[in-house]
Amino acid sequence: MNQVLSQSEVDALLAAVSDGDVASSETSKPEAQNVGKVDERKIVSYDLTSQDRIIRGRLPQLEVIYEKFMRAFRVSLSSALRKIASITLTSTEFLKFGEFINTLPMPTCMSVLRFGNLRGSALFVIESKLAYALVDSFFGGADRPYTKIDGKDFTPIELSIVQKVVGLAINDMEMAWASIEKIGCSFVRTEVNPQFVGIVPPTDVVIASTFDVELENATGTISIVIPYATIEPIKQKLQTGFQVETDQTDKKLWTAIIQEQLLETDMEIKVNLGETEIKLRDLMNLKVGDVLPLDQDASGEFDVAVEGVRKFKGYYGIHHGTVAVQVTRPVEK
Repeated sequence: MNQVLSQSEVDALLAAVSDGDVASSETSKPEAQNVGKVDERKIVSYDLTSQDRIIRGRLPQLEVIYEKFMRAFRVSLSSALRKIASITLTSTEFLKFGEFINTLPMPTCMSVLRFGNLRGSALFVIESKLAYALVDSFFGGADRPYTKIDGKDFTPIELSIVQKVVGLAINDMEMAWASIEKIGCSFVRTEVNPQFVGIVPPTDVVIASTFDVELENATGTISIVIPYATIEPIKQKLQTGFQVETDQTDKKLWTAIIQEQLLETDMEIKVNLGETEIKLRDLMNLKVGDVLPLDQDASGEFDVAVEGVRKFKGYYGIHHGTVAVQVTRPVEK
């Protein structure tokens, strides 16, 4: 180590260290070798142009809404088909719209819906085999779906029948949402190509709820796809565990019950025939036959009090041998 290196030897040594041919004393230690190194397996690429929306918590009220929708749509569909139809909710997922579209085959019966009171549109998807089964059932068939539907397009008559089913679903959906928000849902158009239903960009998050529909001889699925941005203004309502019902039907029901209870309530009615004031000396000296003048004219109107409150004016008289008062007019406030 006492030998002095020349400049050319120093340059050669530095070049060997930088090329990795010679290990330095510091880097030869295990601790020093790991300093500054990053595990490439933990590196995740991040695209700023398509960042995912952070969604926290569940939407319990959305499950309540779909439960109401299933009950109502089951009745509507069974009445329209004149046969029993069963509907159950299988899943509700938060995923990107592009991922959902990629799962749809060609053709698929997709109806674009518009929410008048909320921004954005929704998608009502009916599986192809279920759509053909519904058409067959409407025309009196045994709702047996086609065995081969790949590449088969929908005819205008078939699309009109499917639109009728979508109309039933829209009415039931509005009723189910009424307790949370008036959505004002309306039908826009029907598409069979998944590439033509760009209600939101492919990177936007949507809420896709899938329902299983069982007919007598056929089964299939329907899906309701709502963009997360559409329900974001009312997210707080959907996240609450309990929601007070504000349906018009409930209001009318409670109003009728309260009105019926009020009409059966007993009320005390009094008619004051007159008053006067006398001294205690005169009261002690009263004899049979004495007359007490009152402040009320016998032929004039009397005050009719309801629960101690003056409400009406009336005349004193006799009705079928019973003392009575005939109401003439209400008392002005």
